[in-house]
Amino acid sequence: MPNVNTLIERMRYWCVDANMGYSQYDRWNFNPNGGNCDCSSLVIHCLQEAGFDTGDATYTGNLSANLTARGWVRVVNDGDPQAGDILLNDADHVAVYLGGGMLAQASISENNSIAGNAGDQTGWETNVSAYYNYPWNCFLRWNGAGNEDDMTIDELYAAQGNDGRNLWDSVIQTRSELRDRASEGASNALITTKGNDGRNVLDSVIQARWDIAELKTMLTAQAATIETLAKAVGTNPADIAKVVEQQVKAKLDKLQINVSASEKK
Repeated sequence: MPNVNTLIERMRYWCVDANMGYSQYDRWNFNPNGGNCDCSSLVIHCLQEAGFDTGDATYTGNLSANLTARGWVRVVNDGDPQAGDILLNDADHVAVYLGGGMLAQASISENNSIAGNAGDQTGWETNVSAYYNYPWNCFLRWNGAGNEDDMTIDELYAAQGNDGRNLWDSVIQTRSELRDRASEGASNALITTKGNDGRNVLDSVIQARWDIAELKTMLTAQAATIETLAKAVGTNPADIAKVVEQQVKAKLDKLQINVSASEKK
């Protein structure tokens, strides 16, 4: 299933965690221990890892045509990209916007040329940097189906990248990175602001996000069960759902809850 968040995670992985150099002559050497890529092979590779169909795309010049035929749209460069946008100069360069004012890219070899040795010799051959305007001819933005929000917990565990981490682990790692970043700047309030349960805002948001995902999975399963039962007994699924609701309500009505309190002195 294509996933913009996975695209962002894979770009960050290959540009920060993996040891990737820059070379247009060795551009498909995706070895995390010492490989090479160029700007377009990096984006195409990460798109494929994230489940996107890249068609016959091989370089910046044919990237737009292949992606716009497969769910992406060209958006005017207004200087305000969205996380997951592909930043494209059709003739010369491509990168991915990560959000938060940052982009990921393959830049230049250790020789300041288009050819270099495997592995990042300078720490900047592949990198995450502040957003800048190359200039970009457009932003390619995903407009198709499929997103992490539609994935069940089981699917999150099953989907894995080349580093062996599943999406759940990747999200937890991203959470840790956000926490570290928040502690360094003004958004420290995300961590220091706490609710009555003792959790900070960041923890609460992450937990709520996954509670909602789990609830969606449970409701989908329940709906499928009711539909199957309805077909078996030859009745309307809504009628069965109503009966279940009435039975639950009847049990709740029978409960007796005693509450006592004393004034603190």
